Formats: sequence, structure tokens, C-alpha cells
Amino acid sequence: MNHNNATMKINLLMLLCVIGVTSCNSQNRNDLLSMHFDQPITVLIGEHKLEQFQDPNYGIYTYKTDQLDGFKIADIDLSTYKYPNGPVADFNRIQIYVDSRTSKKYLGFRYTTVRQDEIQELIASLKKNYPEFEQRKDSAGDVYLWDLKSLNAWLFYYPNHSVDGNGKDFLNSNFLYVKKGTRLDDSKDSSIPTIWQQIDGLYPKD
Repeated sequence: MNHNNATMKINLLMLLCVIGVTSCNSQNRNDLLSMHFDQPITVLIGEHKLEQFQDPNYGIYTYKTDQLDGFKIADIDLSTYKYPNGPVADFNRIQIYVDSRTSKKYLGFRYTTVRQDEIQELIASLKKNYPEFEQRKDSAGDVYLWDLKSLNAWLFYYPNHSVDGNGKDFLNSNFLYVKKGTRLDDSKDSSIPTIWQQIDGLYPKD
């Protein structure tokens, strides 16, 4: 009887461990800061029905969506959202960067958000988790640059302003995360600026 009880307890513990690992993997799978660079994201593209695109600002191949439920950045859950009474294009969306449309290997993301409370939550979370950063000033507000050596990545936050139908200003902001060394158009030509150089030029130090 004792042997049976012990066996049942062991089996139960093993089951709980499997459930725990599965749950953690499920939670981390769509955490955009936890995804590994240079790994194919074919499953993610299929699960979320992501649309092919090319980032007009940085020239990198992307897969995009405005259906954000299930995605995370660190400990912040992203959500599908459009700014009330805002311009047509002012809604939350994610662009997931890849090296090419053939191999679809992860290079990072650009997250555009108009949800005002979420912007502040994300900034606070990133500053807490990654306390070494550069802070610069822009007419639209503070800009942040992170050189994340532990992740082999660069992370940037830069704000823009939009105006709603009542003439009220609101933030339309971007969180940009890329593999360290990535250049515009994901070029391998050393004469082409890196993303860091591009951001540094747009938001220079005082």
C-alpha cells in the first residue's frame, strides 16, 4: 500500500512538472524579448496568421499583425487596440523582423502602440529590467537606447505625436528591438548604417 502511494505521488509530481514546463513554454513562446535570434518563426507566423510586409523605415522583411492578444514584451501583455476618435492608422501593431522570407529567422521586432497607459507601463518595465540605458530628448518626448549585451541586442524607444478628432495630442510610440549589428535593409555591406547608427543620428546626444 505504501509502495503504491509512493508511486502515485511520484507520478503526480512528474505530471505537475510536465504541466509546469508546458505552461512556461507557452507563456514564453510569444514573449518577443525571450525569442532566440536566428531561429525560424514559421510556427508563430502560422498560428497568428501574420502578413508579409517590409518595414518602410528600416527596410527589413517583416511579418505583421494588429491582432496582439497572446503577445508579450517582458512582463507586459500586449492587446489589440485602436485609439478612440484617432486617425485611421493609429492602432497597435507588431512587425516581427526576419532575415528573409525563405528562412524566416528571427531578427527582432518593432511594436507601435497608441495605448497611453501601456506605453508608460512598458517603459517602466524595461527601465526596471534593464537599468543601463541612454536617455535622450526629442520634441515628442524622451527617447531611450539600450545596448543589451546579455541578449546580443539593441532596444530603442522613441515617441511620436498624433492628434485625435477633438484636436487633442496623444503618443504614437515605437519600441524597436533588433539583433545587435543589424543594418538598414538587413544589409551585409559595412558602408550601410546599422540600426543603432540610424537611431543615434535621428536622436543625437545633447
